[in-house]
Amino acid sequence: MLTATERAEEMARLVVTAAHQDNGCVVTGGLVDDVMKLHAGSEQGKANKTSVGRFIRKLAASGGVRVVLTDRERYWAIREQLHHMDGDEVHVLRDSIADGGDLDPRANDSVLIDAISERLSNRPSPRRLDGAEPVLIRLWHEREPDGVGSLPEYAKQPGVVAALEILRAAEVPVATVPGRKMVYRDWHSPKGPQGAFLWTYTGRTFEVTWFIDGAQDERGMRSRDTRRVRDARNAALDDIAGAFSEAGWTVWRVGSSSTATRRCLRVDVTPPSAT
Repeated sequence: MLTATERAEEMARLVVTAAHQDNGCVVTGGLVDDVMKLHAGSEQGKANKTSVGRFIRKLAASGGVRVVLTDRERYWAIREQLHHMDGDEVHVLRDSIADGGDLDPRANDSVLIDAISERLSNRPSPRRLDGAEPVLIRLWHEREPDGVGSLPEYAKQPGVVAALEILRAAEVPVATVPGRKMVYRDWHSPKGPQGAFLWTYTGRTFEVTWFIDGAQDERGMRSRDTRRVRDARNAALDDIAGAFSEAGWTVWRVGSSSTATRRCLRVDVTPPSAT
């Protein structure tokens, strides 16, 4: 059975180790939270977070890590990163935050906004920034990337790239699923995703669905709109099936058997085997 001090010391060591392995030798509040959550079921996982922070600071010098836990520490670490960016890069960052609006997490990050404002002001740079080496990790939450035709984490998979090329060559529009959160009324409207979207799960098969006004199916629709949307989705998925068939892919049409009229749900496609 560990004492409270021993639990905090052990957790601090785990955090410092994680900083070396995965966080560019930087201890941030997010890293502390992640490591403590990972070990929540262990004895050291019961450590007091404030005590863990104190031991991390004691271990910092010998452990070769930088501690960025307070807003002040984070402010100066961000200033160092911005100091090594040219003015145009900082302006692009500021403008991208403004374009994202209140739904962009960076817009509500007062430490980041203050640091950018100071960097772009006419004031001379503080002497403490001279020669300062910036930390190697990003210290703010980036806006989630949009999913253009597929989820961002799959965008560079060769099969996904090839499938999207087939769709674009056939002039089939692909849907963009926004990385930022959208309110329900905007998502389920002409502002929502429109077009084909690839879903990847297992193996080499991809599911291709068709978004209309942010919806991939008819659930929740008013009955008088169902026929119009069903016909449009059927036609679009037929075009998609034809494009992949012409490209030599194997195609399966997946439909519903519970409706009186034909209702396509999606198209499953598999690329030809490599020879």
